[in-house]
Amino acid sequence: MSNSLQKYPFLIFKGVLLILIAAIPYSRALISISVALLFISALTEFIVNKPKSSLSNLYFVFLILLVGLCILDVYRANNMEEWVSSIEIKLALVILPFAILVFKNKLTSDFLKIISIVFCVSISFSTLASMINYWLHFEEINQLVLQSKNVPIIGGMHHITYSVYCAFAVILSAVLAYSGKRWLWLLSVINFIGLHILTARTGLVGFYFTCIILGLVYILNHKPNTKILISGIAAILFIPIAAYFGIGSFHNRVLNTIADIKVIQHQTDVNYQSMGMRVEASKTAYGIIKKNPIFGVGCSNIKEYMAAQYEINNTNLFLENRILPHNQFIMETTVHGIIGLLVLLAFFLLPLFNPLQKLPLLFISLWSLCFFACMFECLFDRQHGIILVSLFWFIYLDYRPEVIKSSESANF
Repeated sequence: MSNSLQKYPFLIFKGVLLILIAAIPYSRALISISVALLFISALTEFIVNKPKSSLSNLYFVFLILLVGLCILDVYRANNMEEWVSSIEIKLALVILPFAILVFKNKLTSDFLKIISIVFCVSISFSTLASMINYWLHFEEINQLVLQSKNVPIIGGMHHITYSVYCAFAVILSAVLAYSGKRWLWLLSVINFIGLHILTARTGLVGFYFTCIILGLVYILNHKPNTKILISGIAAILFIPIAAYFGIGSFHNRVLNTIADIKVIQHQTDVNYQSMGMRVEASKTAYGIIKKNPIFGVGCSNIKEYMAAQYEINNTNLFLENRILPHNQFIMETTVHGIIGLLVLLAFFLLPLFNPLQKLPLLFISLWSLCFFACMFECLFDRQHGIILVSLFWFIYLDYRPEVIKSSESANF
């Protein structure tokens, strides 16, 4: 077989991967097409060129198990359309890691840097456009925030998942800027400001949670520097306070959050209260888990069982507010019981079996962001969430930009 023919799968893989990453905030259809093409190119490479890279990866195994549980749900599916829809989304959990692992030995540091820059630029354009839209409709959007509504995201991406992407773009842009691409500081600043204007709590609080994790890793690797420590703590305390007094949407989101908490505490009407509805959904899911603790109810039956349990609980929620669980761990336990929960926990807890300070900085950031986000959103059930925990998870599992790599080998 000619050398040029042997190169085609990897060339296609690189081009499609760049298109997928650029399309993340803008086109679900293009993402789906790209995932299919990545699978075809990786499968061709695997069959034709027999790459030396190994598919034996524990994270990959856990994702296969999660998808396998969904496939086995066909035997108890009450609604085949729901099952097919679920499988169509979940297959990417296996396809994307498979593609990355097949081409792993061919992925150079320079190409991974290009991928990272394309990602940061793509997210930044959407963030900038969303901020401009916010300023053009300042009063209207601020009022919507008080009513538990989201600040619109230009591109149509779900606001909660987008906030996680935005938070990661802040960190990734800063790391790449520190590694030599100084102009990327601008993108880091744009996304940092956007994160506080767009005010989706999951990504916003997840960002500060990740900063604390990174700070702890820093302390583990360094003799604590009092000035750096005080500066970091001061920034984490001061910036949200400044945002509260300086950004209308942030100010209103805080007020909305306080109102939500009061509603939950006093157990009053939680209709159209974001946090209250989530608490009610978790209580409803718990009722299902008690009846189906080992195997759950299946991915295609969750809506049916939740609807029935809401009625059993005599909820005061309107039909339109009877949402599914917004916690990935509760959702997986409801769908696949303790078995599914153990697999999911194994996926997230596996990094802790390695000293955190030895893991790549970007992977630690992504891991902590995704773990936190899964407390408030079902990343494994959304197309964009799946990209985070499969594609980016495996890309940044080993990637260390040059400057970061040298500093890690010495101290960090």
